[in-house]
Amino acid sequence: MQPSQNTTSTLRWLAVRFPQLAQDLHSRGQSGTSVQPAAGRAPEPNEEAQRQALQRLAAWCYQYSDQVCIPGDRSGLFVEAGASERLFGRTEHLGKRVEQELGQLGYLALAGSAPTPEAAWLAASERMHIAGPSHVRRQMGPLPLNRLHLDAAQQAAMERMGFRQLRDLLRLPRKSLTRRFGPALPDYLDRILGIRPDPRAMYHPPEAFSSRLELLAEVHACQGLLFPLKRMLEELCGVLRGGDTAVQSLQIVLGHEDHQDTPLNLGLQSPSQDPDRLLAVLRERLERLRLPRAVREIRLEAPTLLRFNAGQHSLFRDTPAEQQQDIRQLTERLQARLGSGAVSGLTGVEDHRPEYSWRPRTLDERPACTALAHRPAWLLPNPKPCVIEDYRILAGPERIESGWWDGRDCRRDYFIVRDAQGSTLWAFREYKPRRGWYLHGIFA
Repeated sequence: MQPSQNTTSTLRWLAVRFPQLAQDLHSRGQSGTSVQPAAGRAPEPNEEAQRQALQRLAAWCYQYSDQVCIPGDRSGLFVEAGASERLFGRTEHLGKRVEQELGQLGYLALAGSAPTPEAAWLAASERMHIAGPSHVRRQMGPLPLNRLHLDAAQQAAMERMGFRQLRDLLRLPRKSLTRRFGPALPDYLDRILGIRPDPRAMYHPPEAFSSRLELLAEVHACQGLLFPLKRMLEELCGVLRGGDTAVQSLQIVLGHEDHQDTPLNLGLQSPSQDPDRLLAVLRERLERLRLPRAVREIRLEAPTLLRFNAGQHSLFRDTPAEQQQDIRQLTERLQARLGSGAVSGLTGVEDHRPEYSWRPRTLDERPACTALAHRPAWLLPNPKPCVIEDYRILAGPERIESGWWDGRDCRRDYFIVRDAQGSTLWAFREYKPRRGWYLHGIFA
């Protein structure tokens, strides 16, 4: 619970209103192109879908403050942003940023700020930002009564009595307001002004993420899914940033009418909260996907949220850490395009014979050992007989005599050789079954 308003001078509440949330939930899956909704699929308000959307949006707002409240009786959020001004600047700047970013996610948002939650809610209707408690009465006074959070019967009664603006109510004595309209109205006005405490139950992000998007029009091509999926991934990553978490696997389900759903499982080499990285992997999967039917809805599930360790970044590019990150991202895209079984790594095997000293490994398996410094990193699949002329021996011999127990015994003397063309070769002389030079690898 939020403490009472005796600390209003230090609080800065940011209210975010969603005046057309139901419509946004139906239309945010569409790009800017002109599309017609499917027959009989007109947008309809869905209270449960709106409630779930507000839950996700509250988790998204967590990236700007750890004090977020979902008022149960209205479509919007309260965010205590005063403690975040050092990170994100003045509250009015944060309000504009929130409006813009939510707009990119497909939501129409109106943001306003004030020292109290109820005053901030009124300010959001006009996109106002009230600096302090002493400014609330003056700046809020001209607001029409229909902006107040009152029922229709109360507003009609006030209009019949000649009240038109909030200042008209604030001028009346509290006893007179109580006698005419009951105690709820003076209590509400006092909470706007910060005279009466207004405790709020704070929202806490969940340990998993789930989102469902019903498309306004049927999508027949995978390319048409990228736009709504991009919005869903950006919303997910906003939630991840708010909880300082990341995902390493995602489950995306494409829903069809009169046909079995199409599942897509995405895996990453390392946890991430970067929407561009997730979208790049997803794009590779979609390029090789054939839709059995048109897509009517998209469901995105992240059942496990991992703690995110961003690590330290260098001032200079092409550091070993950045190169490793590039390799991981390339591997993820290759797996998404070719399949997880088509991409593998190498690991060492305890065998003196070079051709048997390695095996394929899965990418999540740690390699057992690395290549020796005096051997090339890559070997020929099978040693090839060769004739080396005008060569110079740089190192060797390295005697390998092994394999008698499995019928593939060998007796070799390995040399590092430089030929007449300047190439550095890894070659050996075979003594059994027949003599001669064999090429086994080439140094870079």
